[in-house]
Formats: sequence, C-alpha cells, structure tokens
Amino acid sequence: MDIKSETLENIIVSLNPSYLNLILFSTEHCNFRCTYCYEDFKIGRMKPEIVSGIKNLLHHRYKTLKLLEISWFGGEPLLAKDVIFEISETILSLQEQNPDLNYAANLTTNGYFLTKQVAEELINYGISLYQISLDGDAQLHDTTRVLSNGKGSFDVIMSNLLALKEIEAEFTVRLRIHYQKSTYIELKSLIDILNDNFGGDLRFQFHFKSVERLGGENDEDIEALSPIEKTNIEAYLKNCVADSRQIDSLNNQDNQYICYASKPNSLAIRANGHIAKCTVALNDERNDIGYIREDGKLCLFQEKLKPWIKGLENLDLKTLACPWESLNHNKKIESSK
Repeated sequence: MDIKSETLENIIVSLNPSYLNLILFSTEHCNFRCTYCYEDFKIGRMKPEIVSGIKNLLHHRYKTLKLLEISWFGGEPLLAKDVIFEISETILSLQEQNPDLNYAANLTTNGYFLTKQVAEELINYGISLYQISLDGDAQLHDTTRVLSNGKGSFDVIMSNLLALKEIEAEFTVRLRIHYQKSTYIELKSLIDILNDNFGGDLRFQFHFKSVERLGGENDEDIEALSPIEKTNIEAYLKNCVADSRQIDSLNNQDNQYICYASKPNSLAIRANGHIAKCTVALNDERNDIGYIREDGKLCLFQEKLKPWIKGLENLDLKTLACPWESLNHNKKIESSK
C-alpha cells in the first residue's frame, strides 16, 4: 500500500525531538464500574514524588520543545483534579518563559465531575478537548456505565454537558458513543437527544466507537464485529446526526492511522511513576517500559521499548496502527513454534 503524504508527515513528527506527548494518569481509581472496563483500579492517585518528577522533566525539556501535548487519563482523572491543576500551572509558567512552545491538552473523563466550574478552571489551564463516553439514552446507558455503587450516571453527565454549553469559550467535547451489534439501533434515541440539545454547536462532536474486548472480566459477553459491520453501523449512526459538521474527524480517518503507542515521543506516565506505551495493555509486563525519577530523569528499558516502535523500521501500516495487536500476534507465533 502506498503511504500518503499526510501519513509520512505524521511519521516525521513522531520522530521529532521537539515534540513531546505525555499521557498522564492523575489517578487510576474510578467512580464508575463500566461493564466492559479492562482496568483493575489497584493504583490510586499520583504520588507527590511522581508529580515532582513530571514537573522536573518539563523544566528540563521546555527550552527545546516546540510542541507539548498533554493527555490526561485514568481511572477517572478528575478524582485527582488538584494534580491536574498543579502540573498544568507549571506548564503555563514554562510556556511564558518559552514563547515558541505550543501547548495543547486534552482529558478523557466519564463526565460525572465535569461541572461548569471545573470545566472553566480546566479551560483556563489550557485543557480544551474533552472525551466523554455515552452508551445510549438513560435507560440503555445506565445498564453499562454504572457508578461503583451500582447506580446510573446518565442524568448527571447530561446535566454537566448542558452546563458546558453555557460556557463562552472555545473548547471541544468529543461525545464518544459506544455501539454494539445488539444496541446500535437503540442509539438513535440518544442521538436525537443530543441533536435537540447540541445541534449546531460545533464544539460538540459525535464520535462512534464499537465496544471491544480489551481484557475485561466480561469480554466474553462482548459481540465481536467485523470491519464491514462496523462500517455499516457507523454509516447508519452518522446518518442520524442532524448536522454533519458535528461528526468527529476521527470517524473519517482512513486505514493509515498511526497509534500514539507507535511514536517514540509519546509516553504514558502512570500514577505510580511507571512508564507505558499503551493505555489498554496496562497489566501486561511488556507494556512496563521504564519509570520516571523524582528529578525528572526518564529511565527507559530500551529492549522493551523497541517492539512498540517497530512499525517505524519498515513502515508497516498495520503495526503502526496498533503495535499492541502486532505484539500479541508475534507472541502467538512464538508460542506455536
């Protein structure tokens, strides 16, 4: 397959030492217990020495950076929003000292704690993209995205979304709508609700994603979908969106996507200071590629890092799209010998 110019440009950026993407786990605890979740919540909030390590790392690097991208992840990152505020404050201070430093930040949240006040604080700290998952209208959503006490979460999330609409600022909310073969038809009622409340507000974007088997205890209950099934379902769901401008660009990417885990300048720093490449394979020892010290030094295990960025050696698009899948494929081959 020919590699498109945009893909080559993306590869070049991923090798650029003046670009750094850090995926930061402010905490790995969560107030939800989604039925398909793959996390175990054993690691709590980010330790103070890890916060210091990240701040020191940024102090070491900021003069040579042109672009710094921070992605907040969890658990539910807003359970430790003070960690987010502290590190973000440091970044804004460093940006003042280096006017050439471009800074972008995003946050993956279940939306339960994303009140108007919290969102306004986050926006002031430069966090302008929020990904929030919905599984359907209240009746459907509350069967899968449940609180740790077993109660539903839809009404609180929707209330927060409506409050965000009142903020007079530039931001983007990616409404990640999960579908399964057995539920996608029912999603029209959710999309109708979203059309009625957010239609025409381009800050709110629709993104459709299938529920996948990612290692959770209920994986066997998740229906596997073929690529053609996903394409057909997403075409149906996109057609339900009243304003096509609100269909997230990620839904229109071709098969030359490059995963963040394939990029040498993208690292995930977990709440305990361990460094990973993939936010899905959290419990796999192959994904434990190093750690950060309190002085900001990154200690990386080069032999464990190499398989994650192997797609850059031969520009294999399948490996670049998901090095985790490639690692598992190679493991199966090895075990069959």
